[in-house]
Amino acid sequence: MADEKGPARRRPSKARTSPMRTPAPSPVDSERDLPLKVEMRRLFWMMGASTSLDVKLRAHVSGDSRSPGWQEYTDLDVLGVGFSPTSEPHIMLADCKTSAGRAIERMFWIRGVADFFSADTAFMVRSQLVPAAARTLSNRIGVAVLDPDDFRALLKTYSTSLDFDGPLGHLFDVDSVRRQVESYSGLHKKLDPLVEFTRFDYWTYEPYRNLTQVVAHLADVVSVLDPSIPAHVALFMENAWLFAFAIAQATHHVRTSRMADVPSAVSTYVAGGELAKREKAQLAQLLRKAGFDVDSRSSVLPPYIDPLTELITRFLVRPGEIADVLRYAEYLITASVVGETATVGEAFGVDVRPIAAKLLADACGFLVTAAGLRPAFRELARERLVRDLTGGSSVAQARAEDSTTDVNEKPSSMTQMSLSIADEGQSNIKPLA
Repeated sequence: MADEKGPARRRPSKARTSPMRTPAPSPVDSERDLPLKVEMRRLFWMMGASTSLDVKLRAHVSGDSRSPGWQEYTDLDVLGVGFSPTSEPHIMLADCKTSAGRAIERMFWIRGVADFFSADTAFMVRSQLVPAAARTLSNRIGVAVLDPDDFRALLKTYSTSLDFDGPLGHLFDVDSVRRQVESYSGLHKKLDPLVEFTRFDYWTYEPYRNLTQVVAHLADVVSVLDPSIPAHVALFMENAWLFAFAIAQATHHVRTSRMADVPSAVSTYVAGGELAKREKAQLAQLLRKAGFDVDSRSSVLPPYIDPLTELITRFLVRPGEIADVLRYAEYLITASVVGETATVGEAFGVDVRPIAAKLLADACGFLVTAAGLRPAFRELARERLVRDLTGGSSVAQARAEDSTTDVNEKPSSMTQMSLSIADEGQSNIKPLA
């Protein structure tokens, strides 16, 4: 695939990712466990959560010239995300194995991973009977044990009106999930840093950083990310899922810290805290005194802080919609890969929540504008999310927009800010030196 040259853009400032190519998934190692992972995804969905499979954790290291610049910690089979009434994420995780061997040892490993994620619930899922000692240890260290009988009994306690035999069935079909997991193999090499961020680095960054890191990494692949390629659409939608989760974490911070002054709360969160915000402002002031041309505001906050504040406000006033925002993005990730054309409205039927669909469309639109992506990504998101829910009516869409924003003062116009970002070619905080 030939590179597509666009206008010259200043390289966005983002955290370092490994220059190594992303290794292809290894179905041989995990193929036997995939059916268990898919079943746990079904259980988490019936609990009302959204999920991510095969989450890998790694850290960047220095001082060893023989290493590729990073070291992988471990991986997590199934991550489930739900939300409290204050938008606080409720994290669940599951370790799925077809063998019951070394169950006790594995429980302590699961406990450590759960602590890393600040998980509220952790499951050890096995396709065979587990030792009795594992059940004795379960309550002591807070790791639930599910063998086949336990899983079936637990599943019966949850119900859903969603049709898992329709388009949503791809999420719970082993072949479809396998295709989605393997879809990023063999992509253009310039997409490697974005894939690595999506699959690895996002989960090791401080949550506040991901609001800008998603934008920065997308901005770095503007010339190659193509809305006509299904795997590229899936990659964009997966970043929309990650971005929506980062927004949810930001709304919880606002709700519990400074609800009466949303712009101040958002700017403080994005800057990394009050102290970090002051230190950046003081550094900018010192550089100006030294003769450097430094913009006080953009040196502390990203140039898209106003539309970002507006977007977070829209999520903030609709806390009950956030879980569905993630579920809609999750569906579109897999649907893009397997060729499922059903819209969110068609896939979720009578259970679809138009406001949640509109919020995800807003998040996708923000990413397109802030990162400078091709407008077709925005149109594609609208087509799959809101077009059939609003009948294509601009009046209906305007009403949906109005219903999502009503707290404090409305930040500056999203349209005007979008134009300024596109003109400047900026998509992230620039280094001061």
